[in-house]
Amino acid sequence: MRIKMISFIRNYYWSKKLLRYQCKFASGITALSSTSKMTFEEHVRLGHVKVKSSSLEIGAFTYLRSGTEVYGPCEIGRFCSIGQNVIIGLEKNKHPTNWLTTSLFSNRHESLHAKDLYIEPTKLGNDCWIGRDVVIMSGVKIGNGAIIGARAVVTSDVPSFAIYGGVPAKLIRYRFSDSLIKKIEKSKWWNYSVTVLIAQEVNNPDLCIENLANSNTAILASYQKIIITNKGVKPLKNGCY
Repeated sequence: MRIKMISFIRNYYWSKKLLRYQCKFASGITALSSTSKMTFEEHVRLGHVKVKSSSLEIGAFTYLRSGTEVYGPCEIGRFCSIGQNVIIGLEKNKHPTNWLTTSLFSNRHESLHAKDLYIEPTKLGNDCWIGRDVVIMSGVKIGNGAIIGARAVVTSDVPSFAIYGGVPAKLIRYRFSDSLIKKIEKSKWWNYSVTVLIAQEVNNPDLCIENLANSNTAILASYQKIIITNKGVKPLKNGCY
């Protein structure tokens, strides 16, 4: 009971600190292992998410719904929407298929496997929309503006602004024409201040990109970065960009 009370107090205290940066981590810092480190920009919100990642970086205005699990090193861009029960960074080679057995039933076998195992970072670009129950394998790179349909299993890289779905996930179509995709990628609108973005007619992508390109008052965003471990929350010095 005493341990639970201490854990509750610590989580409550540090959750208040996170709110200063408009951030949320519903699971609480005590849910993190001693080897886990998260780096948030401002306005990041996580529900009850299981973080089993040594390094998790998340950009501003991204949210992860409850039930999501994150494994291995992972980078997630700004303005991403990640649904419930998504698994990100599931290890492809957790059980070696070329050994006598796929079972790592002893410490010696786990040690042998660890020597040969390199976990490539899983990367999600900016403004990705990941539907509920999606599985994204480790090392996969998902481009800016991509959409992954619910319950898809993503085993290979996804191009920017592509819509993928299925098991394994395959291309359904692209959101925009090639020319518009190139313009959006060039604009890097996710780097602009929200005060600029709010004023845009987002239901007209062509006009938005044209306005940003011709604007003399476009302001780049500056977000404080926050380091979160099971010891607490602290702002990163010189961590605005």
